[in-house]
Amino acid sequence: MATTISSKDRSTQPAAPSSNGEGHGLSHEASQANFWRSSAPKRVNQDEKWDAWMQYLPSRSTPKSLENICRSQGTPLLWGLDLEQFGPSTKSLFELYQSLLAKPHGERSQEIASLEDELAQWLQTAEVDPQGVDFALDCLVVANALPMMAENMDPETWWKLADRLWQVVEQSSQWRIDVELPPEQGLAQQIFTGELPLTLAYLLPEIRPLHKLRKAAGEALSEGLVELLNGEGLVHGSYLPVMRPLLASWTRCRSMAGQLKKSCWSREAESQFKWLTTQAIRWTAADGQQLLGPAPGLCWEPDFLQQLFKLGGDKADFAAAQAILNKKLTRSLGGSGSGLCPEPADNCEWSSLAVMRTDWQSTAPTVAIDYSTPDLRFEVHAGRQRLFSGVWGWQTSLDEKPLDPVGPWEEVCWFSDDDVDFLELSIDLAKGARLERQILLAREDWFLLLVDYVVDTAGGRLCHRQSLPLDEAVRFDGEEDTRDALLSVDKPIARVMPLALPEWRIDPRVGSLSSSGGQLQLEQQQQGRNIACPLFFDLQKRRVPKQSTWRQLTVAESLEIQPAEVAVGYRVQSAKRQWMIYRSLAAKANRTLMGQNTSSECLVARFLSPAGELDELLEVEG
Repeated sequence: MATTISSKDRSTQPAAPSSNGEGHGLSHEASQANFWRSSAPKRVNQDEKWDAWMQYLPSRSTPKSLENICRSQGTPLLWGLDLEQFGPSTKSLFELYQSLLAKPHGERSQEIASLEDELAQWLQTAEVDPQGVDFALDCLVVANALPMMAENMDPETWWKLADRLWQVVEQSSQWRIDVELPPEQGLAQQIFTGELPLTLAYLLPEIRPLHKLRKAAGEALSEGLVELLNGEGLVHGSYLPVMRPLLASWTRCRSMAGQLKKSCWSREAESQFKWLTTQAIRWTAADGQQLLGPAPGLCWEPDFLQQLFKLGGDKADFAAAQAILNKKLTRSLGGSGSGLCPEPADNCEWSSLAVMRTDWQSTAPTVAIDYSTPDLRFEVHAGRQRLFSGVWGWQTSLDEKPLDPVGPWEEVCWFSDDDVDFLELSIDLAKGARLERQILLAREDWFLLLVDYVVDTAGGRLCHRQSLPLDEAVRFDGEEDTRDALLSVDKPIARVMPLALPEWRIDPRVGSLSSSGGQLQLEQQQQGRNIACPLFFDLQKRRVPKQSTWRQLTVAESLEIQPAEVAVGYRVQSAKRQWMIYRSLAAKANRTLMGQNTSSECLVARFLSPAGELDELLEVEG
């Protein structure tokens, strides 16, 4: 996760610390009368102050170590992180620090010697390291190790390390947080200006200049929580890769503040921290990984989850976590859910993020969408099995000339109730065209509808391709005679139906559904100004092996049949369930399909047996 900062960014980034700490280091202020607070032992003001200080640190009963207050089996510094993603120097520091933690007090001389050698090398290179996440974590390791290393470390080396951390904090103090910063730089900023100074103030409160860092640290942390979150605890889409590391940093800070008996941030920031606890669970897959997270396989650490809920969770959060996560992970949370979970679905236009769930159970279908960039990312789970994860790509052409995006995704419609979660997005294309993308998750019926509509083109031969990134464990099994397919692992877990294509392969018109290079691909061609490209996923395992079918419906307006560039309708059947889907691609009007009149822009409904009446799931009037 090393981040290099270019020279043009220096106005908002911390300067590199000076080479050896001479001239303005922390230790050079030790001779001043007010350097030590009253909590320091009196003998540190005498001639042998360095030796007295080094003897005093290992004997303290307070403050407790970060590992102690978080009841962590390892180190909380690694919460939400994959150590394998870091450079060799940072990995080595962490490994040595963890070996130090594994030994009891009084038996650490060998580990301290190894860590001291490593830190001597670190001191020589720290001034030229980029001010990124690797270096920020290095500084946290050094700060947390300083009290433990005092029993066997050379005093001169100890103070050089303290000097270096002091310089980093000083020279980072003017670095302001901004959601426009790249996410790793935003994480680094919160560590340099918030967590690092708070750690020094907490672990070394006897030193007055370090104790005074609490105020500035609180201001930086307050600003970070308010600026990086949407008011309800959700990060911007660009910050999803560091959502859990940010939460980990803020949780460590909140833990230290609890020991200090004083808040480390404002009331507004505290509210955001509690909201973020809810969002962190909402953005958790049933296997414990973060939805659209940066590192596949990285799940909640039990001590991280326990400390987070202790500080920021409520009964509703407990209920949601206990419903979605396995009992081994949640039994240590120390609380019981009230049964009233938060809303399972959420969308924020500012964050450009949406998550859909049928409910909070671990078996529930789940969809996550990040539309903060033109390369829209999404993730789909059928219970604990992930079906798709990555960029939902597309290519559109008109008369063999590409229609590329010329703007960002914009939210057109968000709707969520007991029946469906529904999100419609739009992005402008070249030559005045537009791509409208609909995502609908049916909560009770357990199907997912994904539709791309290319509209407002000049007219001609329209070609559109969708590419959905299959999880590496998922197999695409196309049916032999029909164009639908099964998505399988050991057994079929979902069925996909391309509603605009003829059901039988013997009919070669319109397009194809296939799999290539780990992508599920839908390709369609049509003459006209608009085209609809729908995919229907049945996520109910009991229905998947059973008979299914679909048809394109005739849509009429004033007794005249309308072409597919004006309006489309589909009937879908899976086992005994049947649904109707309608969408107007031109100006809406009063139209008829299957004996049903509608003047809506979009209509999704289920057929009720045996009478065949429609039960409306979604209607968009437009």
